[in-house]
Amino acid sequence: METSINEGQKVFYYADELNDDFAATKSIKRKIIDKSYNYRKEENWFFKIWANFLHYVIVKPLTHLIMVFGYHYKIYNRKAFKEIKKKGCFVFSNHTNYMPDAYIPNHFANKKSYIVVDSSAVSIKGISNLVVALGAIPLADTLDAKKEFLRLLKNRSKKSIITIYPEAHIWPYYTGIRPFIKDSMRYPIMYDVPAYSSSVCYQKRKHGKRPKIRVYIDGPFYPDNTLPKQEQIDKLYQQIYGSLEKRIKENSTYEYIKYVKTTKDDPRYIKSLNRSKEK
Repeated sequence: METSINEGQKVFYYADELNDDFAATKSIKRKIIDKSYNYRKEENWFFKIWANFLHYVIVKPLTHLIMVFGYHYKIYNRKAFKEIKKKGCFVFSNHTNYMPDAYIPNHFANKKSYIVVDSSAVSIKGISNLVVALGAIPLADTLDAKKEFLRLLKNRSKKSIITIYPEAHIWPYYTGIRPFIKDSMRYPIMYDVPAYSSSVCYQKRKHGKRPKIRVYIDGPFYPDNTLPKQEQIDKLYQQIYGSLEKRIKENSTYEYIKYVKTTKDDPRYIKSLNRSKEK
């Protein structure tokens, strides 16, 4: 029996919750992140000054205005970050919007924020350095690059906020939490830093069709060093996934886009995947 759809409601059809991607970046030719990629850009003093100027003087105030007036967003329980003081942390969030997912982490706390991204974020010629200066850390594709990626992640996690979207693929305005692999949960354990969840929820506005965004912060969740490594990962996964699931179930109350499960040979599914961007 097919899910009921309201008249005029946008519908995306999916078949694979783990791998289907409705992002606007699929047309970008993806760059391979190998040993030639320079993960040490921010160790250059000029690049560091430039990046901090962009973040604190331009990007942070500008994106706040965009999020308030364009997306009607609000972050709840931001005070939870006060517990870590000057230390760093990892934040895990559901992946449901292209621009807001890039902007929201800038406003968690008064410290530099970074986002682990797919290489498509740094694959556009002419703006890749700008994207990195704004906090993008691309995932490595080769073993040599992975060593540099992990070294950078370790350094950044000492004092900064690193946001990870473990669902990996964007489902615009999705009002659930999708299954995701536990792989990224190992980072807080590797570097012995706390983790938080950031639940992005959607609610109906009084005026306009687009929903308002409500973000709920939970944590900190600390690695349990009394357990073996895999059990630590499992426990952290349960804490993060559980908090995301609970918050989204309670607070994501408006379906701007309806997601309907179907099969991979359904023409409606193929059409949904081929949409270049959410309008």
